[in-house]
This record gives sequence, structure tokens and C-alpha cells, in this order.
Amino acid sequence: MPARDEAERLPQLVASLAAQRDGAGRPLAPGAFEVVVLLNNCRDGSREALERAGRAHPGLRLHAVEVELAPPEAHVGRARQFVLDAACARFAALGRGGLILTTDADTRVPPDWVASAQAEVDAGADLVGGRVTLDPAERAALPPAVRRMFLLDIGYRRALEEVCALYAPCAWDPFPRHHQHFGACLAVTAAAYRRAGGLPPVPASEDVALVRAVEAVGGRVRHSYRFRAATSARVVGRASGGLADALGWWTGQAEAGAGVRVESAAAAERRLACLGRFVREHPSRPAPPELTHPPEPPPDEDADAIERVLRDLRVAAARLRALSLDNRLALPAPPPRTLTLAA
Repeated sequence: MPARDEAERLPQLVASLAAQRDGAGRPLAPGAFEVVVLLNNCRDGSREALERAGRAHPGLRLHAVEVELAPPEAHVGRARQFVLDAACARFAALGRGGLILTTDADTRVPPDWVASAQAEVDAGADLVGGRVTLDPAERAALPPAVRRMFLLDIGYRRALEEVCALYAPCAWDPFPRHHQHFGACLAVTAAAYRRAGGLPPVPASEDVALVRAVEAVGGRVRHSYRFRAATSARVVGRASGGLADALGWWTGQAEAGAGVRVESAAAAERRLACLGRFVREHPSRPAPPELTHPPEPPPDEDADAIERVLRDLRVAAARLRALSLDNRLALPAPPPRTLTLAA
């Protein structure tokens, strides 16, 4: 994991990693996994906090790497690339394959975090995106309107995944699944990481870029509910484009009394029907991102209030469940919603 000025939160994360258990609830054997923390550009005593946490959990193989990234490279993409590359090199030095898990310093993982990721890989996944929830206490402290937007987004994304699975079912990523493949809870085999060329050198959304790189070389990506982690609900984060930015944006929307507009249900269904036809016609080719990902932000003519989209997607899923896949793909495209523009 990368860490920048996280002296306050690192001890909790280390404690959660030291408590890892196998599928039967037994402590993992010493040496079953190692923890590498990249301390980049820290100014707050993160190194000392990590050393104290290591002494508190002497059975944990904990490695600290301290670096000072120059301004052009001082971003989460380079930091995570550095530490994932180091993990991959560690496996190469040991002459073996393995599984690389990554999380964030403001996150805590459950006791089955390592075991649940390994179980998904044993079932055939090359990369596992985990379910990221908010720290319960910090979530409760958010304004009610922000909590509502957060829950609406979760419901919308899940409904979108269900409609996607009905049009373009995936054998290794069946529904129920979620939409998240973010750095707070991500696992990738060392072999898949090498095949994909490593983490792409991008300053933000490096986790999403890695997923797309793995998919581009034929890797199997699983979005698992049993692989999970709880992260901070802070609205000022260390990395741009992350959850903190989303929470900050929702806060601004709530304070302004504005709603959230997303891709309309009709536009989403047209897109996902096209995805299903593409997958059927080209089963060995990665689908283009414009079919797999909703446009953000959507064009005005294809946008609608998230509350209405959530309701319409649930109605669409109920209608599609009653049909065979052949009949779903043969349906005419849903008409666009008629928009009423304010004067």
C-alpha cells in the first residue's frame, strides 16, 4: 500500500492485517503473506508510527520503503505503481507466483481479507475488485443529504450491474456483483500483473487503468462481495479522483440543494443491449469502454435524475429476468425519455 502522511491511521490498518485468518478462521501461518508499505513524501512521523505498529505485531512480516518522489511523480499512480512493482519483483526473487493485494492507508480490512481474495483467484479470477464500504462512525457523521446520495449511488450502480449481467452475462463475474475495482480493495495475480505490463503510469484512477489493462490481455476480473474493506469517509483525501472527491462533490451538491443526474435508464439499456450483442459476436475480444462504462457526465439528452434512473433500472431488470437471453437481445431499443426543458 502507498501511504503519505498517514501516521494517525496506519496503526489501525496494520492491526487489521495482523489479524488475518484462513477460511476456517485459523490465524494464517507466519510468512503466508508479507506487507509492503511505501512511505512517500511523508512529513508527519508516518515512519515512526509504522515502526511502533510493527513492534506491536511482531509476527507480521512488515516492510517499510521510504521514498521522496519528485513533483512530477508525486501522485498516487506513481506511488502505487512503485509498491506493486516491488511486490511483483519480490515474487520473482522468490522464484514463485503469488497474489498481490493492495489497499489504502486510511482503510481497515476484515480478518478474511487475504483468504477471500485467494478464494476468488482459486475459482478462476485473475483480478478481484473488492467491495469498499465507509467506516461506520465516519459515515454516520456525514450530513444526511450526503448519506442519501451515497446510498442512491450504491443502489444505482447495483441496478446497472444487474441489467448489464442480463444483457451480457459473464461466466466468471456473475451477478450479484458490484461495480468497484478500486485501490482500497484490489487483488491481482503476479502473473496477470506481468502480462498486463504492470500498473499504467497515470496520475489518478490508476486502479481502474490496471483493471482495463488486465482485461485487455484477456484477464478475468471478478467483482466480489466477500472480498471487502472499510475506508475513510473524509471529504479531503490524499489523491485526486478518489472517494474523497466523490464525497466532497456530493457534499457540494447537497449544500446547493442540487440533485444528481446520471445516464438515463433508457440510454443505459440501449448501451448494454449493444454490449450484449458485441459480446455474442466477438466472444474473445474485449468490449470497447464506451459500451462497458456509463458516460460521466452523460450528455444532457441522455441524462436523468438518479432517483428515477434507479427506479427505472429495477423495472427493466424485472422485465428482462422473465426473458431468455436470445429474447433480450432481440428486443427493440428502449425509446429515449422525453425531456421537459425549463423555460
